Amino acid sequence: MPERSPNLSETVAVLIPVFNDDGQIAGTLRSLDAQGVPIVVVIVDDGSRVPLAVHEETSRGREVVVLRHDVNRGIEHALNGGLEYISHRGIPYVARLDNGDHCAPGRLSRQRAFLDANPLIDLVGCAVEWRDDDGRSRFTRVFPTTHDAIVRALHHTTALIHPAVMFRTSVVRTAGMYSADYPAAEDLEFFCRVARRHRVANLEETLLITRFDPAGVSIRRRREQLRSTLRIQLGFFQPTMWASYYGVLKTLGKFAVPYAWIVALKGLVSRRGRMVPA
Repeated sequence: MPERSPNLSETVAVLIPVFNDDGQIAGTLRSLDAQGVPIVVVIVDDGSRVPLAVHEETSRGREVVVLRHDVNRGIEHALNGGLEYISHRGIPYVARLDNGDHCAPGRLSRQRAFLDANPLIDLVGCAVEWRDDDGRSRFTRVFPTTHDAIVRALHHTTALIHPAVMFRTSVVRTAGMYSADYPAAEDLEFFCRVARRHRVANLEETLLITRFDPAGVSIRRRREQLRSTLRIQLGFFQPTMWASYYGVLKTLGKFAVPYAWIVALKGLVSRRGRMVPA
């Protein structure tokens, strides 16, 4: 593997949890070629049946660290293991990325530059486009950009996309790491906790192409995800905010609505030339 980056103060750790790679990791790593910042890729192989192997041609000359779990422990444990390693290395920025997703050119440099220019903001996301494995765009989502708007939106909708965020590693010292108490919605609970203690933002640009996977968590574990979401909304409930009431009612309603209907609606809106709002 290549030597460690000589200037860790400018380095971004790209944290990628993987369980049973299906041939996507090479493309995901290729998308990191034109980022304009020093990168250390931290892959956590969460007990894959065939241990993940990253060869020299796949690492593409950058430092790639593979941390392995002997058994599958779940994404929360994989992310926390990666964060512990990144914190120990003293790398100041963490960018999330999922296996199968692709960063737009310059995503990491744009987000790091934003954090550098806004020292009071500790986490930043961006707009996201979903594409299927044939390269067809399914829909694009844009999100609130300011802290106050994101905090309001978190009570009733997705306002930050997990593999699209970059945050200062230091936030885990105050906000804590990922909780295993909210299966399939660990990211929402993490964001709610971070936003209570730190300021957050989104960039307007679409800087992540995420994989639309019919077997993904949002479909395969949808009811479990909805149950966790409801518990998070109740835990962060603000009686004086209409968004808290709306969020609970919206989540309860989703139990009766097939996810395929939601995807079809998002695709229809996108095909009419409008991005899907949060």
